[in-house]
Amino acid sequence: MMKIQGIVFRFLIFLFATSAINAKAQEDWRNIDWGEFMVRFGLSYITPNDAGTSLKYRVLQHWDLYNSTWEIDTAQTWQISGVWRPSDRWGIELMHINGASYDVVLDNFTGNPGNSQIKLGDFKTTSTLAFANWYFLDPSYIARPYLGAGINYTDYHTVSISRQFDEYLMDSDMSVAPGSFNMGHSWDWALQGGVDFNFDFRQFRYPLLINLAALYYLSDTDTTINFPTELGSDRLYAHFDYDPWIINIGIGTKF
Repeated sequence: MMKIQGIVFRFLIFLFATSAINAKAQEDWRNIDWGEFMVRFGLSYITPNDAGTSLKYRVLQHWDLYNSTWEIDTAQTWQISGVWRPSDRWGIELMHINGASYDVVLDNFTGNPGNSQIKLGDFKTTSTLAFANWYFLDPSYIARPYLGAGINYTDYHTVSISRQFDEYLMDSDMSVAPGSFNMGHSWDWALQGGVDFNFDFRQFRYPLLINLAALYYLSDTDTTINFPTELGSDRLYAHFDYDPWIINIGIGTKF
């Protein structure tokens, strides 16, 4: 038994000594090749998919709101992104698209004779996205196209109801005072395709990047219009599908 214990002890000493030697010989983290980092800043042109969204009242739709749909214009805002490429073909990208502002108009509205529209309110969206990107060409090419898949978090904020819609609620005896427009947030998947153009000018320390990309992601939220009544409170509700197409144009650098 003592002989076996001695063998085990010597074996543990050998493992400890080997580990110490390997740790000492390990390369300094400052000399490790971490790959390539890119930073971009630019503009986003956003086209939301507002088809089919309508306001509902209790179980059945209110007559004036029957078949009404949301009409939302396109928006422009700024975006920033950072990419880490640990290898020539793979990259991890984190992107932030700043608050895009929207006005919501109800179309096919029958509550105003001679006018089929009424402004519902306005809101902003802010999205943060994470992608895993695959690059088709190696770094020797000036243009490097890529495809990416990932997730997005979209927050609907700075939401307000229009005075015109408040007046409609009170004039139709649905509400006894102004109401409130409420939206939430969402998590869902995202896709993108783009190309980075690399221009390495000798007079500059870091190369210039120009990026063009098209994004599509899913995002939806439950929307409510809450308002007071003589008996307490009530609400209108809708399930809004944002699902935007986005065109990004940006410039940046890599190091």
